[in-house]
Amino acid sequence: MSRRANRSAAALTREELAEWLRAAWDEPDRLHDLIVAALDEGRATEVREAARRLTEIDPEPARSAAVLALVKRTCADHQGAERVLLDHIRAHGGSAGIWFSLAPLAAWRGSENDVGTALGNALKYDPDHWETLHWGYRHYLRHGGAQAALDWLERYKARSWRAHLMIGTVLLDRGDREDAFACFEAACELAPNHPGPLSGVAEALLGAGLLAELADVVLRRWRGVHGPVPLIHAIEADLRLGRAADAALALSRLRGLRVPPETAGQVAELERRVRAACAAAGL
Repeated sequence: MSRRANRSAAALTREELAEWLRAAWDEPDRLHDLIVAALDEGRATEVREAARRLTEIDPEPARSAAVLALVKRTCADHQGAERVLLDHIRAHGGSAGIWFSLAPLAAWRGSENDVGTALGNALKYDPDHWETLHWGYRHYLRHGGAQAALDWLERYKARSWRAHLMIGTVLLDRGDREDAFACFEAACELAPNHPGPLSGVAEALLGAGLLAELADVVLRRWRGVHGPVPLIHAIEADLRLGRAADAALALSRLRGLRVPPETAGQVAELERRVRAACAAAGL
């Protein structure tokens, strides 16, 4: 996005937003970003023409179809939004994002059968699609209760580390630690080189206060491909447990990784705490 486009859409007058859209009329990436920014500020009616234009110039037809459908849905044209998505599937085939976008529209129509079809098709394309799994879980939680929501996740867990992680988190909240840990281990096994499962398991265990279990799973499973997040959680757990030497070891591994800017402050504070814990322990 250009530097001009970084300015919040909320700060633009109607005329200024229209001017920015005209300036980006032949630039699909910039036009897309402006439309999304306007949608985030509740200004869907002002970007309807721009969303239609995006479908004409965007080299990523799934992206532009999803945006146009969202604009129409936000403007209460639910049938129009559904038509855009179905036309895209007929012309270009499906994808997780496009099928997922059909689910809330089917829910608005009150068709539970179509909701299930849309969610199921989305997960065929991407078994770990975040929006589909989380929206679907909340939908079945509202309409069928906790067990119905859990049963829905169970239906799709065979190929999905994220579904295993979500089920494990629910079971942990219920106090079913044995089955929760089995789900966490299965999530890590399904995607051993993906950073998501181990990071999610560490976060869930930290939230539950299971510090020793957190440190153990990270120690057993962490490799460089898993990135800094599991180590950050493990260092926190070791510090809370008073295990300064283990925290220092995990920190030494963390120092060899690229730390995202948004976590740099957290890591610096952990380093300070580890130094203080080691000094107090005479290490």
